[in-house]
Amino acid sequence: MDKVQIVSWLLTRKCNLRCSYCRIVKNYKDIPMIYPPIAHYYKNEMTTDNVIYGLKAFKKHNPDAFHILYGGEPLLRKDLPDIVQFCNEQDINYTIITNNSDEVQPMIENLITKVDYVVGLTSSVDPIIFDKSATGDRVEKSISGLKKLTEFRGLVKDLVAEITVDNETIPFLYPLVERLTELDINSDITFIDIAKSPYYDFSNVTDEKVLVQKSRDVQEQLEKIINANLNVHMAKILLPQIYLDLPSNMDCQIEKNIHNLTIDADGSVRLCLRIRGNDTPNKISLENLFAKEDWSLNPNLKPQLIKDKLHYCRLCNWTCMRMSQIISKDSERNKELIHSERRGK
Repeated sequence: MDKVQIVSWLLTRKCNLRCSYCRIVKNYKDIPMIYPPIAHYYKNEMTTDNVIYGLKAFKKHNPDAFHILYGGEPLLRKDLPDIVQFCNEQDINYTIITNNSDEVQPMIENLITKVDYVVGLTSSVDPIIFDKSATGDRVEKSISGLKKLTEFRGLVKDLVAEITVDNETIPFLYPLVERLTELDINSDITFIDIAKSPYYDFSNVTDEKVLVQKSRDVQEQLEKIINANLNVHMAKILLPQIYLDLPSNMDCQIEKNIHNLTIDADGSVRLCLRIRGNDTPNKISLENLFAKEDWSLNPNLKPQLIKDKLHYCRLCNWTCMRMSQIISKDSERNKELIHSERRGK
């Protein structure tokens, strides 16, 4: 039976940054035909009520589903405290993905003061900070990012560093995870992905040279992280699987089991976080996603996902997709993702 384990919400396409590698906030030449045009998203994002309805529906579909609140930058939504507080009251598992930039930090502080608590907050940290020979903006931004993340220790139940490893920074993965564990910050490890077709709108990186390849050194470093029992999401089962998927060859098999869904800013359902697709978002939305009798998924969803995957997907290396696939086979793994021990469950 199809059962969604992880839900990614693009709560907004607005962002205070314009990162060169991200196309999620941009219109671009090869974007699949969508209705209405992408510029419309800025005016017609889901309302608070839309989001709350969706959270309620997913709760009925799978009470243990994990929700990732993305953007753009989700803190730019003024109603984010209302959304987070609803999740708290309904015991909905979530984390907020933020760029944690200078402009956004006061918004995070405001959020913390307006809700009972924040379960999860995730921000990126780059392993390059442990490369003693590295210089420049990337190093300075990474050092700043780690410092900003540590400022929320004790204020967030599950503080997470999202680590994206590339071919240049793989030697420094272990020391970074070790340091984050010492700081009581959890790590979510992923390996850099590339846009394998013009339709990947969450990344426009195309240089295959940045990809981490399978090697004994990489394998040994991942085994070292596992054996040291460092704070990494689902490390024992996830990291060996990620290694097998290198350099960027994960098949999510969403056409066999719908274990992961992404909701776009207007409430339409995407093929996945990486690819919007055409058939799925034009025919499936939050409003018609579930059968109201038993909150099972609309039977028309799978045929649309299959079409979009066939036309647009060329595989990827998206860690969350692999996480949800693992949890769908063993529901007990959900506890490793949400750190139930930290939440007192």
